[in-house]
Amino acid sequence: MKTFFTATIASVLLAGIAAAGTVNFSNFGSTWEIQASGTPISGGFVAVGTGSGVDFSDPAAAQTALAANFTQFGAASDFGGAAAFNLNGFFSGVASGDGGSADFSGKPIWLVGGDGTGIADSAHLFVIDTGATFEADAPLFAASVDVNSGTPALGAAGGTAVAAGVAGAFQAVPVGVVIPEPGVSVLALFAAGFLALRRRR
Repeated sequence: MKTFFTATIASVLLAGIAAAGTVNFSNFGSTWEIQASGTPISGGFVAVGTGSGVDFSDPAAAQTALAANFTQFGAASDFGGAAAFNLNGFFSGVASGDGGSADFSGKPIWLVGGDGTGIADSAHLFVIDTGATFEADAPLFAASVDVNSGTPALGAAGGTAVAAGVAGAFQAVPVGVVIPEPGVSVLALFAAGFLALRRRR
């Protein structure tokens, strides 16, 4: 009886997985190598999902808006992992979910990636409005997207690819401004100025 019960639960779970809509996302079709400031991205993240109300003309503001408004569909992947044959700058993933839910149905599929663990902590980001939309299962929703699908909202082709035999390089956009810690020499100048002001008093 226990074996039968376990098998029944497993079959129900597998049926649920099989019935989920899927979005395949990869840049092996376009063979555009994704880079950050001219270097192929290693690790990082790549995901599909949807969003709205993002002004992509200001990369820093776009990062903030994306972190708040982007709704991810299924699981993310990364750059240079086993699914991408350990090639930095390349990614491959399959996201599964309910494309007919209120969060996704009829909404644009965005391809989003960066060199951090997610949108908020990435120093470089790219966003592709793929031109495809999420749909309900009829009988099963499936889509495939790539860097050359639709229109880049953040990022552009440019630079020189490191991998041989690929179409070219695609640059993720720097987002935000990193303010460096003050160096010793700068602190020394501040201290000298402060002492000079005290002596004048």
